[in-house]
Amino acid sequence: MNIKVLDSIAYEVLLSLSLYKRQTHLKYLAISKDWYEETKRKISKGLDKEITELEDLHFEDLSVHLIQHCPYNNFKGYHLWLSELPLGEMYELLAPYVSEKRGMPVDLDRRRKKHLLILSKWYQEYFIDIEEMISPILTHNIKNVVLASLNEHPFSEIETITQGFNIENLRVTEVVLAPTWHFRPLSLIDIFNEKAVLTYPCLMSVRDETLLITKALAEDKRLQILSSMKEESKTFTELVQLMGMTKGNIHHHLLLLRSAGLLRITPTRQDYFLYNFRHCRVNDLSNLLLNF
Repeated sequence: MNIKVLDSIAYEVLLSLSLYKRQTHLKYLAISKDWYEETKRKISKGLDKEITELEDLHFEDLSVHLIQHCPYNNFKGYHLWLSELPLGEMYELLAPYVSEKRGMPVDLDRRRKKHLLILSKWYQEYFIDIEEMISPILTHNIKNVVLASLNEHPFSEIETITQGFNIENLRVTEVVLAPTWHFRPLSLIDIFNEKAVLTYPCLMSVRDETLLITKALAEDKRLQILSSMKEESKTFTELVQLMGMTKGNIHHHLLLLRSAGLLRITPTRQDYFLYNFRHCRVNDLSNLLLNF
């Protein structure tokens, strides 16, 4: 299995744009709870309209493979490289990662141009002001990943780095790990045929990490959920039936447990997760409290 750590600010630019478009899990992230509204006031109405009217993020989701092949790790380099990349070569770079479920974007060249236009405006109007602060944080978190350990114990190391993702049963041949500042403390996974792309959260302070765990544990229902998966894994549907709660409430509790690193999450090819109690996180809490 080939494992690579993605070192490019362009991916963080892309992730922040995706967060603004999708507004996914905002209340569970370490960025300001008002981030979306604050950012909306910051960018132009024209850009907000372009992002809102963007039909989908299919090209953006696939573009991680382009970023991976780009010889530059800065945004301007990525923008120039992609704008000049021959259409046939771009097609060949993306082809291994499309499927019946997630096909090649229609009118690939038009979609590339729209991607570059919106992403460039986003970079200029939003990201450039925080780049100087975020860039060294991402670099530090890339350097913290020990490739030798990853190659020797890939699955346990990936689980540790991503705070819970267990990909041993996916049978992928390629893994890309990418640090993220905007999505802290969550990790995300995207599977493209035989390739898995996982984001992992930039390290947080001892105080913030301690609070994540203690707050997640300070609720009877969440403790019951953890207890239910001590011996065997549970699916989301099984937890809904077992706990007698709405899907929305289970989703909320799982995201809080997940953000605290208390869940071992096993993705499947059937697009659902298996959840286990990640006991080692209790030992982490002990160490965090001793260093608080």
